Amino acid sequence: MEDSMKQLMQMLSAMKASQEEMKEDMKKEMKANQEELKQKLEDKLQEMKTTIEDSNTKLENKLKEFEEVVEEEITQVKEEVKAIEGELSHMKEDAKADKKEMNKKMEDLETKFRQLSTTGVIKTEGTVTTPSKVKVPTYDGKVSWNTYLRQFEAVVRNWREEDKATSLIAALRGEALEVLRTIPEASLNYAVLTSALERRYGDAHPQHVYQAQLRSRRQRFEETLQQYEADISRMVNLAYPTAPAEVIEQLSVSSFIEGLRDPEIGQLVRLARHKTISEALAQALEIEAAKQASRGTSKIRQVKTYQYQDRERKVQRPSKNLVDSIKDVLEKFTDGQNSEDSTTNRRRPIRCWTCGVEGHVRSRCPQPPAEQNQGNAN
Repeated sequence: MEDSMKQLMQMLSAMKASQEEMKEDMKKEMKANQEELKQKLEDKLQEMKTTIEDSNTKLENKLKEFEEVVEEEITQVKEEVKAIEGELSHMKEDAKADKKEMNKKMEDLETKFRQLSTTGVIKTEGTVTTPSKVKVPTYDGKVSWNTYLRQFEAVVRNWREEDKATSLIAALRGEALEVLRTIPEASLNYAVLTSALERRYGDAHPQHVYQAQLRSRRQRFEETLQQYEADISRMVNLAYPTAPAEVIEQLSVSSFIEGLRDPEIGQLVRLARHKTISEALAQALEIEAAKQASRGTSKIRQVKTYQYQDRERKVQRPSKNLVDSIKDVLEKFTDGQNSEDSTTNRRRPIRCWTCGVEGHVRSRCPQPPAEQNQGNAN
């Protein structure tokens, strides 16, 4: 029995030892497997890393190659664009040169045509241009400088500057001749002379200057009605360049009547209510001719002297009537009214310039001539 127990115990011990040995073997085997698996994983990871790095390297190389190709193409395009720009620049220069040459040829042809049409002779480069036999018009400052300059330059075309200056100086008359006093003799030439005349008589002045001149414009002593009407028309167009034709005519008629030297003519023309300055001028000429035909030479001189003195007194007073008339015309046009009574609303009653009584004019004054002369003396 004891032997059996011993054997059993030995067997159990052997089994236990065997189990321990198996356990150790299994641990060693598992550890070996783990090490092998770990090594395999590390190898796999390293292989993947190497593959990725190779792929990145290849991709970077391809990108670099692509960038180099793109840069090369961009450089090539830039060079082509630069070459095209150079060709365009040359073409522009050639076109400018051709245009300049063509313009020169056209100018030469125009010059030759003008010479042929005016003189019948085409001048060559060696030909000296001399003043023509056409008489240069005179200038006294009473007409538009720009209009006169166009006429003058049509006569002196192709002249030398010295000949132009000499002819213009010889053509000056009256007030315009005084311009020479303002120019030093050392600097007197055609350009300086025309500039001085432009500043004094040119049309490039502000509108308010012309409006002020128009308000104070009166028919000068011994200035004809035609000259006075032409200057009024010129000044109205310069003072109101953007006004409609209807307003221009109304302003011209009003300014023409207000500045007439003879008040009797002014009253009669105002009563007619003319729509154009041409109509007003025609009636004024008729009245003036009738008055001159019905009076003697001495009486005409007396009337002219009296009217001139009266004009001098009227110039000293502000031209309120003209200002009011201009305002009426402009307000009437702005409001869209078409009434013809705008210039007559402020009309004063007719008054005799001899006896001072309202209701008749001087030529129909009932007082005897002796009393009229006495009234004038008073």
